[in-house]
Amino acid sequence: MSGARLCTLLKELGYEGTKSGSDSLDPDSFEWPFQYEDTRPILHWICSTLRPSNILSISELSQYEQFKQQGKLLEGDDLDFAFDSISAFSDTTDNQEALFGPHEPLNLKDIKEATLAYKSEAADLQRQLRHLQSQFDMLSSQASTLTQGRRARVGATSVVNGHLTTIDDSLSGRNLQMNAVLGRIASTSEELAHYHSGDGNEISNDNLIGSHSALVV
Repeated sequence: MSGARLCTLLKELGYEGTKSGSDSLDPDSFEWPFQYEDTRPILHWICSTLRPSNILSISELSQYEQFKQQGKLLEGDDLDFAFDSISAFSDTTDNQEALFGPHEPLNLKDIKEATLAYKSEAADLQRQLRHLQSQFDMLSSQASTLTQGRRARVGATSVVNGHLTTIDDSLSGRNLQMNAVLGRIASTSEELAHYHSGDGNEISNDNLIGSHSALVV
């Protein structure tokens, strides 16, 4: 049963074989490969998958070889570009012709020239991108340097402010000491004036000692 199915498929694909001999399509002679577990899944897949619609015919193979020899065979990006170009007009040919008039079919030379133009444009955009990336890196480096300089200036300013605060505190202490000395001098002057006026015979020892200490300070 499986051999007959395979022979039928081969006939549909264009392989007629011979009426006799080893090349004949005898269903019974194709039964034995289906008896092995290693080959049975592959043969079942072939019988269920292959169709004349997805297999190249002899004439199509001949045409393929002819295109290959003439350099008209499209592969890779060229094939994708040609397919996209054809697809863009395949469903709306009438509308395209109504708007733009009949168009000339694309040939291989035009496709290759357009492909080269797109590749050149892409390379130019990549160069621009690298240039912009280089400028961005340079600006980032400059911004980092400015930030570090600003932090250094802030640190130096903080140190100077600390020194100024210390000096201000020291001057405030000296000012208080000076005010105390001036107060003692004024008190001693009053004592001396009182003594010389004859109102008192003695000067307070504490005032004299305080005045002397104030003068020493």
